[in-house]
This record gives sequence, C-alpha cells and structure tokens, in this order.
Amino acid sequence: MWTASDLRMNRHDRLAFSLEEYRRRYDKVLHGMRETGIEVLLVRTPENICYLTGYETPGYYGYHCLIVALDQDPVLVVRRSEETNAWEFSWLAETQPILDFEEPLAVMIATLERRGLADARLGIEETAWFTPIAEYKALTAALPDATLLDGSGIVEEARVVKSAEEIALMRRCARMLDEGIAAGVGMVREGVDENEIAAEIHRVLVGLGSEYPGLPHFVLAGDRTALTHGTWRGQRVGRGDPVYFELSATQHRYSAAIMLTTSVGEPKDARVRHFAEAALAGLQATKDAIRPGVPCEEPDRAMHAAWEKHGLGDRHFNRAAYSIGLCFPPDWGEGQILSLRRGESRLLETNMTFHIISCSWIYRELGVGFSATVRVTEDGCEDFSDFPRELHIL
Repeated sequence: MWTASDLRMNRHDRLAFSLEEYRRRYDKVLHGMRETGIEVLLVRTPENICYLTGYETPGYYGYHCLIVALDQDPVLVVRRSEETNAWEFSWLAETQPILDFEEPLAVMIATLERRGLADARLGIEETAWFTPIAEYKALTAALPDATLLDGSGIVEEARVVKSAEEIALMRRCARMLDEGIAAGVGMVREGVDENEIAAEIHRVLVGLGSEYPGLPHFVLAGDRTALTHGTWRGQRVGRGDPVYFELSATQHRYSAAIMLTTSVGEPKDARVRHFAEAALAGLQATKDAIRPGVPCEEPDRAMHAAWEKHGLGDRHFNRAAYSIGLCFPPDWGEGQILSLRRGESRLLETNMTFHIISCSWIYRELGVGFSATVRVTEDGCEDFSDFPRELHIL
C-alpha cells in the first residue's frame, strides 16, 4: 500500500516544517481518502495545499489544484508565474504549469489523463470557495468515465488537531503578538489617531518577522469601536474613549490572534467597564470549560452564562471561539472547520487550537472585547499569550 514514505520529496532549508511532519499529514489525508472510497483528491483550497506541501502564495486567485492520488506522487497544477513558489516553499517534486493563454481546467484534465487518472473515483472539494459550479459541471462533462465524489473535509479533518511543530510555530507567533499589542497599547493617549497606533503595530510586528495576516489588524477608537471588523480611519482618541484592538501575528501562514480594549482614563461611558467585566468573565469561563472529551458547545454555554450573569445575555450573540492555525486571506481563523458554538457536539481533543472571542457592541455607541488563542491540553487549556487581559486604563 502506497504511503507518504514512498513520496519523492525535495528537502531544503526553506521548508516551514520537517519532511517527517509533511509525511505525517500526507498519510492522514491518504487514510481519509481510503475511508471515503476516493482514489484521487483534487485539492483546491489554498490552506489545504499549503498544509500538505508547504506551497504558498498571495496569488492564489490564479488557478491552482493539487492532484493527490492513492498510488503516485502528487502534482500541483498551477499558473506558470506561480511555479517558483512551489520550488521555494514546498517539497513537491512535480508541477504542471499553466500558461496565461491556456484554459486552466483543460490543463488539469489533461494532467489527469496523462497520469491515468481520468476514470478514477475523484474527490472534489465541493464546499471550497475555489470549486465553482461551472467547474464541477465541466469536470462532469469532460470525464464521463470518472466517478465524482465529495472530498470536502478530508484535509480539514487532518488540520484540526495540531502537531508539536505546528504548536511551536503558533507559540512563536503569540510571542511576537505580545510585543505587537504592547506597542499598540503603548501608543494610546489623548489626541493620537487610529492611523498612528496602527502604523506602530505594523512596524513592530513586521520588524519581528510577522508576515501578511489573514485579516487586517483592527484598531478602533471611540464610537467606532462598535464596528465589526473595522480598520483604522484616522479617528482621534479623546479623554475617556475606549480603544479596541484585534490583531494577529503570522509566520508560514500560521497565526495567533488577540483582542483587547483600553481606555484613555476612566471611560466616560460607564457601560464600557460593565461590558468589559462581562467580557473578561466570559473569556475566563470559556477557558475553564475547555478540556478533552467536552462537547464543543459546552464552553460556548459557559461564555454565554457569564454574560447573562452580568445582565448582558441579550448583548452576547456570537460563537465563543473558532479553530485557528493555518490561514490565507480573507480569514485568520479556521472556523469553517470547527467552532465552539451552540449545537456543536464534536468532542474537544488535545492539541486543538482556538481563538476565544468574548465581545459585544452597541452600534455607534461602544464596543468591548477580549480574546485568547489557546491550545487544548490534557486537562484544560494553554493560553499562548502572556499579555494581561484586562481593561487597560491609560
């Protein structure tokens, strides 16, 4: 039986992880394929391609498909100008370039035919953003002897529990992030504007080696703190104003994230402190509820109960946490894989990683939030950050 030990792999010093780690991942995906009766998996999700091979590029808007077969080496079908990134970041021994005048799907189909895979049981990532309906229809028409099956979730299932190498990388990101959030908090004072704060955060994080994030950093002041996923727009900080941060640090496409609220002096709106107390209680309650074997909805219930205890249950309506790890824009999370939310019965496992978010807002009035990137341990959870989670009065 073909295993990852049979792969041709290019070893070089630019790989994010060891070849042993990539073999471990590949074997898990091969196992998932066999379990679902899939002979060839067409991987179109950028995070999944990166997870399996190390290949990364911000140019993933161009066509890309990793062909993973049960009994032969994989091949990355990719735009010719992106081929250099396969050589730079991945262990792949073979690529199939697409020239800009060629039709990408036709090249991918020809590659399947050349490798004797055109009549196989093909797994399609049906839920992937990069698998449009038109492509699925074209595959059905062009490969009449193939059987198309849903291959969604096979790679994601391998990704959700992190390895020791992945956790070590996420810890490094969290250490950079502690310095980045400290730099942001250190800039907060009356009269400074959001842009100046954001500029300093970027300077520090990039200087430490953080790469482009899956989401932009969020820096908001005053009544703009109520904007979900809002970025800096130059608003100046006034006395008693809240200032809200949500930041990440990223290396090799892995991230850690943190959310924090500060105030320039005592908040002029007393509700800011009340919301902060509820948010911090919710964050702690969620962390206390995390341990292996607990259904994912239990920590979510614990968070909501903490908000209710503070009389703000009607103001808390988001999930408690989402899986975090490998990311490309437009997200730094893996919430499409797993979240701590109502109705999620899957059991927590050691070395799952989550971004816990405890926050709420009232549009055009206030927004408050605190978060933690954590790992599920053998008997609880580990917070990757050392930065104090509190309402920082500056």
